[in-house]
Amino acid sequence: MKKIINIMMMAIVLACTGCSSIGPKGMRSVHPQYNDALTSVLDRQLLNNLVRLKYRENPLFLEINSITESRTRGLDGGLGNGKWFLHQSASQSTLVPTFKFLDSQTPTISYHPLRGKEFIQHLMTPIPFSAVLLMSQSGWKLERVFDLCIEKINGVDNASNASGPTPRIKPDYEKFYRMTSLLQKLEYEHKLALGLDSANKSLVLRFINVSNSPDMKELRKILDLEEGRDEFYFQDNFLSVSKQSLSVRMRSLMGLLFYLSHTVEVPQEDIDSGKVMTTVDGDGKVFDWTKNASGKMLNIKCSKVLPKNAFIATYHRGHWFYIADEDLHSKSTFMFVSYLFNLQAGEASARSVAPLLTIPTTSAK
Repeated sequence: MKKIINIMMMAIVLACTGCSSIGPKGMRSVHPQYNDALTSVLDRQLLNNLVRLKYRENPLFLEINSITESRTRGLDGGLGNGKWFLHQSASQSTLVPTFKFLDSQTPTISYHPLRGKEFIQHLMTPIPFSAVLLMSQSGWKLERVFDLCIEKINGVDNASNASGPTPRIKPDYEKFYRMTSLLQKLEYEHKLALGLDSANKSLVLRFINVSNSPDMKELRKILDLEEGRDEFYFQDNFLSVSKQSLSVRMRSLMGLLFYLSHTVEVPQEDIDSGKVMTTVDGDGKVFDWTKNASGKMLNIKCSKVLPKNAFIATYHRGHWFYIADEDLHSKSTFMFVSYLFNLQAGEASARSVAPLLTIPTTSAK
């Protein structure tokens, strides 16, 4: 019996020693798992909603409020109820202890759908000028930022009829596409700067030593800008076009999602059956969305089987819709939209609280 008691005491000490390191060990094991799971879930949600919009289905965004995990570790053992038993043989009878270590975890995840006021604030309000500045100063190309976020500048249209369900008629985008390519060239040459004027808190586009360059002359002609002026302030009254400023109409985040959804590749049978809208040009020919800026930046493919090279994929209407892992342009655009979604959520609702992950890490004593 004395030996049995010693064994019990040793087991309890070992269990307590293990429990004393639950905190750091638990964090190292659980944090990466939740991090990977959350990233995967949110990416698939965004991709799935892009596919839904292609089919004119209602999108749904579920916000994660909190993740709480209850974790239990301990030692189960003792006298009675079969925990101890006699082992009998012809020559001896011994009392054999049995122990059971407990280790269980129970996660509780809290969701809420974006609806009503939150839906309007997050998805329907125009993307703010501050987002354009933040994204461009975070290393994103000005061409990508303008092509995705801006719907019209000084009357130059950027596929404004594509900011909703797939249009029947080809969008107007050629002049805007040329304008952004010129801006990108000037940015590469360090002849352009986008910043915030500290005096009037307005977003300003400044050109540096390019007044007489062919690119700047073409740019002035496209946007109808005043000769000799090198600074142009953004203003959101797009109905009031001026040669001294840039009258800008921004897309909403929902408009951006619609804009990108038109590039989703769909099965031919869904086109033939009229489940998706077919866009045509002025000659009645089917319009190729890969010619538009959105099609050049995002390519969502479809397949009957899940491809091995899928970076992110979602199953919908009997097919897999995915972004190829080697398609860096599409992955960049997908990342851009994810960042913009988070940024817009913060801009629209300052009271929003980020998802809370609660994991008990208290050391046992």
